[in-house]
Amino acid sequence: MPTRIIFTFLFLSLFAGSALAMEATDSAASHPLPVGSTMPDLLLRGELSPEHLGHLGLKGPAPRHLSEIKAKTVILVAFSMYCPHCQREAPALNELNALIASRGLSEDVKLIGVGIGNSDFEVQVFRDKYATTFPLFSDPDFTVNKEIGEVGTPFFYVLAMNPEKKEIRVAKTLLGRMESAETFLEQALKACDGGK
Repeated sequence: MPTRIIFTFLFLSLFAGSALAMEATDSAASHPLPVGSTMPDLLLRGELSPEHLGHLGLKGPAPRHLSEIKAKTVILVAFSMYCPHCQREAPALNELNALIASRGLSEDVKLIGVGIGNSDFEVQVFRDKYATTFPLFSDPDFTVNKEIGEVGTPFFYVLAMNPEKKEIRVAKTLLGRMESAETFLEQALKACDGGK
């Protein structure tokens, strides 16, 4: 009996340690879309402010399709208000959004979040608590999460948008927290040929 307890403790410690090492909440069912593949034209739901609608080039309230966002590059972050790693990443995401603006990239690069399993109310709580400066959509029934590969959180998809071909290409992915906003933006721009 004591041996079983020790092995159970070691197993749980190893599992918890690996989750903390990548600073993400992951699932065995996760199967992210690979770099180079086509991202489905996701139906994005949720309540957005007029400012965020305008920033994304959208007219009228959600639901809207991902392809309707006016940008050359979209950074989509799958998060959950219940994910402690997402909570710790929120200030860095605001920093990333500010960096996009300070470099004059706001027309070409858009940062959005999708609250996996989160209702409009839960997304609003996250938005208020962390004073997010970028648009957040809800995914209460996990529809978006299923389409993007049932990914853990936070999960980043850097998407190269090609409206002429009606194509959205996965240019970069990341499970877990960013090393830094600046490094991540540089990598995202490089993956999408400069974002312009």
